[in-house]
Amino acid sequence: MLQEAIKGSYVDYKYYRESYSGSKIPEKAFPKYEMQAEAFMHRITFGRVKRLPEIPDEVKKAICAMAEVSYQEDKKTPGVKSETIDGYSATFADTGSSARDAEMYQEAKNFLSDTGLLFRGRSRKYDC
Repeated sequence: MLQEAIKGSYVDYKYYRESYSGSKIPEKAFPKYEMQAEAFMHRITFGRVKRLPEIPDEVKKAICAMAEVSYQEDKKTPGVKSETIDGYSATFADTGSSARDAEMYQEAKNFLSDTGLLFRGRSRKYDC
């Protein structure tokens, strides 16, 4: 069985600001969104990133991008998509986690599509 090699956060705020050129997430809020993005990364890569000896730049960039999506989604307030007054009917916009997950996956895919980390089968490179 492979052991976990990486301990601690994969991306710090300095990397987010300087290397990724991020500006959407304030420094105080960054650890929360980085942690959420990291957890999502483990889910979509089947825990492979945890076993790497070091974190590739593509993974760090994907985490930054996903953290921004998560931050932007949290800033949105659930709104009414349509409303009828006389018969009182209101339709709310979809703010479920599935929409957030889809957007986060799309961002991750932009950076990880050529790495093999998103491969759903057994990977000789990452799973042996």
